[in-house]
Amino acid sequence: MRGILGRLAAAAQRRILGISAEEIRYTFEDVRAELRAVRSELREELQALRRDVERLEARAEGKDRGEEEDDDEPVAQA
Repeated sequence: MRGILGRLAAAAQRRILGISAEEIRYTFEDVRAELRAVRSELREELQALRRDVERLEARAEGKDRGEEEDDDEPVAQA
């Protein structure tokens, strides 16, 4: 008798709260899988950003060196 009343109460709560059976089936494993996917995407994005920063730093260092070599000021000769 308790089992039937519990099921009826659960069904009533689902209808009142608007929770579908699909939402109830969303398990912790689904949540873990989603978190793993998001973490993987974030790692890829971070690696791409690091590569971009390293490339920009290398370009900035090259410009600094290039500016020292390409001075347009005349050099006095003895």
